[in-house]
Amino acid sequence: MKKIIVAGLLLFPMAGWLSGQELLTLRKAVSTGLENNFGISIAENSMQIARQNATPGNAGMLPTLTLNAGYLYGYSDARVSVVTGSELDDPSANSNLATAGIGLTWTLFDGLKMFITYDKLKSLEAISELSSKITVENTVAKIMGSYYEIVRQARVTAIYTEQVSISRFRLELAKMRFETGTGSELEYLKARVELNADIAALSDQQTIYKNSKITLNDLLSRDVNTLFEVKDTILLSKVLQYDSLRVSMKKANRHILMAVAQKRVAGLELQTARANQWPTLDLYAGYDYYRLETQANFIQYNRHVGPSVGLSLNMKLFDGMNLTRQVKNAAISFQTGELEIKQIENRLEAFLARIYNEYRNQLEMITFEQENLLLAMKNMDIARESYSIGVISSLQLREVQEDLLYASTRLVTAEFKAKLTETELLLLCEKLIK
Repeated sequence: MKKIIVAGLLLFPMAGWLSGQELLTLRKAVSTGLENNFGISIAENSMQIARQNATPGNAGMLPTLTLNAGYLYGYSDARVSVVTGSELDDPSANSNLATAGIGLTWTLFDGLKMFITYDKLKSLEAISELSSKITVENTVAKIMGSYYEIVRQARVTAIYTEQVSISRFRLELAKMRFETGTGSELEYLKARVELNADIAALSDQQTIYKNSKITLNDLLSRDVNTLFEVKDTILLSKVLQYDSLRVSMKKANRHILMAVAQKRVAGLELQTARANQWPTLDLYAGYDYYRLETQANFIQYNRHVGPSVGLSLNMKLFDGMNLTRQVKNAAISFQTGELEIKQIENRLEAFLARIYNEYRNQLEMITFEQENLLLAMKNMDIARESYSIGVISSLQLREVQEDLLYASTRLVTAEFKAKLTETELLLLCEKLIK
């Protein structure tokens, strides 16, 4: 089975989230997707058709053998007269006709078009295989992205859960102070409002989390309501190097390889158009049986049995300049194929540069946001303790709480985006599946 290159960085452990549901690993998700995904199955069926079409017989290189037989019995009102004066007049003449034969037709020469057609069919088979591999790779990339989206949303849900916990702590302390007369009702009510807002935000986030699982189930072509949990890590690969990626992309990118294969097909189309200008030589051979018994003719019995063989030469001398037009159009299509290769290479170069810049930026953001998160967590510990002894206000605690929320979610987002761009780079350079 194909090895999958996986990636991530763990920040918020999700211990306690697991509830006896299926633990779906990334490897298992990809394996399930490759087995069940409808798009992959469709691509494999197309590839199988292309493979079955790439045969010498379909290219016209083999002879055709035909067997035929027939029998006819009939009545007729027969009247026949000949120059000798003899006449035949039978209102109920019957006749029996029996025929049988086997015939062979074989094109011996057609300007080498049959061999060109065979090469074209093999090239179309190769294109179909490339297309199928592209479908597989894109599906794997989508599954990986969907899987890590679940990890992301699970970690964001854990962050919001922690926010609710902090807000409950704040509310309980504000309520106690209000009831003992050391705090204001305004502070107590504000704490209740903000707790309710955090609970609503958590509810929305839980819905996003559940929907992300439905999306992955859909990609895996299984019951969309299948329950499962995922691993809580996003392991990033070692830092990818631009020059190495660029070399791999130019050498192995399947979109480039497909463009090259399509150019080859265009070249074969040009050869086919030129081959149509040559004559064709066909061999005919057969063995036939013919027997006629009739009362509607002076010759009442006629039978012949035996072999036959012959050659047929055909050549178009003039067809309204259509062959010349076809050759010119095929030549233009071949030139277009070369331009399309250069266009794809140029676009991929630009795409690689953009994605790599984003990838490097996200790696830097991870380092920056990790530091920010540590500071925010330390501030939160200090703020909780300070609020407990009345050194800071409820408003100040809320500000520190929001700083922690933003720092946490920014780090999760940076890790997720880094993983997505890494996946894009590996996909672009044909390193996602080995």
